[in-house]
Amino acid sequence: MTVFWVVAALLIGAALLFVVPPLLARRPVFIDTQARERMDIELFREQLAELENDLNNGVLSADQFEQAHSELEHRLLEDVAGMKETGAAPVGHTSSKGTAVFVGLAIPAAAISMYLVLGNPAAMLPATQAASAQTGHLQTQEQILAMVQNLAARLEQNPDDAEGWAILGRSLLAMQQYQDATVAFENAAALVHSDAQLYADYADALAMASGEQLVGKPMQLIRRALEVDPNNQKALWLAGTAAYESGNYDEALTTWKHLQGLLAPGSEAAETMARNVGEVEQLMRSGASQPAAPAAASAAAADRRIAGTVTLSPALQARVAPGDAVFVFARASSGPPMPLAAQRITVADLPYMYSLDDSLAVMPQMKLSDFAEVIVMARISKAGNATRGSGDLEGASGVVALGSENVQVSIDSVVP
Repeated sequence: MTVFWVVAALLIGAALLFVVPPLLARRPVFIDTQARERMDIELFREQLAELENDLNNGVLSADQFEQAHSELEHRLLEDVAGMKETGAAPVGHTSSKGTAVFVGLAIPAAAISMYLVLGNPAAMLPATQAASAQTGHLQTQEQILAMVQNLAARLEQNPDDAEGWAILGRSLLAMQQYQDATVAFENAAALVHSDAQLYADYADALAMASGEQLVGKPMQLIRRALEVDPNNQKALWLAGTAAYESGNYDEALTTWKHLQGLLAPGSEAAETMARNVGEVEQLMRSGASQPAAPAAASAAAADRRIAGTVTLSPALQARVAPGDAVFVFARASSGPPMPLAAQRITVADLPYMYSLDDSLAVMPQMKLSDFAEVIVMARISKAGNATRGSGDLEGASGVVALGSENVQVSIDSVVP
């Protein structure tokens, strides 16, 4: 028996050697996103219980309760989406001398006491406890998914909630449901016209949905974001990445240095950006060639697109609102009626200089470059979708050859 206790003491001492020294050292403190997630869920439950109590006692009306409930879910989804996007991040440094002393005394006492009570060290953590902990986390994920689904259902009944669409988009982006996120961001962008972060998030979702490709509409959204806020960090990051991937190292370096100056010194993001800047500078010093498209290649690219301007007839100005959706698209002059390439903007963007090419293809198997002649159309949809409906306003060009520039489209008629 004495041998057993000697061995046990040695094992406890060895355990303390692993536990106590790290507590005495200074170390970064990280946010545990799963713990924060569970804490936010618990706080949400408590606040919801208070709201239900107020509803039952007549303090709140049914409408007031529904509005407060919706705001609670919005805040929770924003917190969870933000944590999933950023991950665990260091928030400071600490050393735990008091904790070290407590652990040094508590571990031996707890080990001996539990052994005497339980008689079987293996029973100190029953398998059912571990299973319960895992189940609890799964329930948390299921609750978040349920809230996302509830938010989506409410937005179907209230499609003018721009903030709700933006929260839904960011939640779906964090859950890596990129296609659904793009739809949510598209609806939000149709209602909000000067939100740099919204444009940057929308570009991110579009790029991820198309295999991390920033060309085409994602790049247009990034430029719009930087027009609204030249210091938007996500837009700068994406713009620099697009320039780097295209081999435009001068632009990448300028953009990333600008972003580097906005980041907190010593932060993980600042360190990552410093490495990016260093890599670009090394490439430029080594004489790595920056691809300059030959004239023939540039001409070929121009031959595969159609460009021009969309305007709205003054006679129809009174029939539209700035947030109404405008669809600009090209279809084959003879062939399938579905659009070959399309863009969505709003009335507030008119007059609009468009450029349609294969990067804006509606279906990958049927591209604009496959047809020699097309018709460019523009339609204002009061319903906010691409389906032609009575009361929509539209206009069309004549038949034009692919590669044409300055193709004018006037929205001047009403769909009967």
